[in-house]
Amino acid sequence: MTATAPAPIPPRRHHALARRIGMTPEQFVIAVGVMAALAVAALDSTVVSTAMPTIIGNLGGISEYGWVFSAYLLASTVTVPLYSRLADMYGRKPIFLTGLALFVGGSMLCGFAGSMTELILFRTVQGLGAGAVQPIAFTIAGDVFESEQRAKVQGLFSGVWGFSAVVGPVLGSVITTTIGWQWVFFVNAPVGLAAAFLIGRFLHEHVERRRHRLDLAGAGILTLGLVSLLFAATEGGQLWGWTSPITLGLVAAAVALLVAFGLWEQRVAEPLIDLDLLNVPIIGAGLAIGGLSGVVMFSLSTYVPPLVQGVMGGNALQAGVAVAAMSIGWPIGSIVGGRALLRFGARPTVLFGTAMLVLGTLVVTQATRPGSLYGGLAVAALGEATTGLGMGLSATTILVMVQGAVPWQRRAVATGLVQFSRTIGGAVGVGLLGGIVTASVGSGSAIILDPIGRNLIPAAQLASMRSALSVGLEWVFIILAIDALVVAAVAWRFMPALHIERQEPAAAAAGGAS
Repeated sequence: MTATAPAPIPPRRHHALARRIGMTPEQFVIAVGVMAALAVAALDSTVVSTAMPTIIGNLGGISEYGWVFSAYLLASTVTVPLYSRLADMYGRKPIFLTGLALFVGGSMLCGFAGSMTELILFRTVQGLGAGAVQPIAFTIAGDVFESEQRAKVQGLFSGVWGFSAVVGPVLGSVITTTIGWQWVFFVNAPVGLAAAFLIGRFLHEHVERRRHRLDLAGAGILTLGLVSLLFAATEGGQLWGWTSPITLGLVAAAVALLVAFGLWEQRVAEPLIDLDLLNVPIIGAGLAIGGLSGVVMFSLSTYVPPLVQGVMGGNALQAGVAVAAMSIGWPIGSIVGGRALLRFGARPTVLFGTAMLVLGTLVVTQATRPGSLYGGLAVAALGEATTGLGMGLSATTILVMVQGAVPWQRRAVATGLVQFSRTIGGAVGVGLLGGIVTASVGSGSAIILDPIGRNLIPAAQLASMRSALSVGLEWVFIILAIDALVVAAVAWRFMPALHIERQEPAAAAAGGAS
């Protein structure tokens, strides 16, 4: 075992503020570093979305638009298990700093991209870094804070993520229209470097030094399986159709590879993902709830904008307001959930959160009923906000309890699985539901999302297209409401009754942070 004394925190104002919010000075500075990393990752996704029309105008390649996001999603998702395992083996700090370096380096390269092909390649590099930033950041928070503190500060971290998601579109618009779209990517560098300095300087870990054998074969099998699954879900329906031999072959290959991965992990001495974790009640229940909740979370963010722009006749700003409501509800739910967890325990908090998911999705199904743009927009925003409140209550509670259910040397993998399940569920759900929208309207539906282009469509044809899109989206939201009901049923059946003070692992961890 190795131990290093924490570095002193020079400015006295840090000491006073740290005491006021119940942290040591070291915890305070590390928390600032974690929040900076989370902010830059959250800002990137929303800022880039706003800048993409301008980027396409400069670089061309509108047919490759989707790949700017898909490449990032694939790279950031499939690497989470590998980074998480490495963080449990060698410590959080080196893996976190490596991921942050890739993310910042990829961001700089994106700013210098001269074509859409280069942009897609560099976004992949960004994604390779992002796969480490968020899960390891939350793992560091789980290491540095005791359970009761963790219940409070995880809500604060979620609040940073939510705030960044809200201000991202505005910031992206300002940057793009003033100093140029390249700075949408360059702005990540100073924030990322500040986070790297704070974590690198002030986080000190006790890591057991021993030989490890990284499960490279398992990592390869899992990566191939996930790439096949995510590619089929995000691109298969648009490129070849859901019933085409290529799409079905990708799905079959994904299933076969993931089954093979499960069998392989039971044979190796140091598996990439310890499947015994699934036998821990809070982890098994948490991953099931997270995966199903991810379908709701990602799908509402994806399909409410077409509802506002295509069916209601709104613009991109109004659609962004509706989606931003979830980012407002989530941090409120996280902060309230942390306090509710301490007072009432995990089960009541998660049950109330999943009930909010049901209520939120049911509200969204009624968004086309008011008959006016602002009436429908208000209903959609209310549904998004309610859903965000439920996600904050349930997701934060599950994360805190999962982190407390395992020792240090398994915490990164457990934390990564929580994010991983939500992302996988969301990606697959969005892809499958997209098939319903496409089947309802057809490939010509995109034009009614364009405020200028739709004015060129004859009124009768426009009304018909809007009606078809409305029917498809109504089915999407009905399915999401059913999914939310399933989430609530799973929580009712499997969520254990746990309390913070009873839930810490009895065995001492083999490593830790100071």
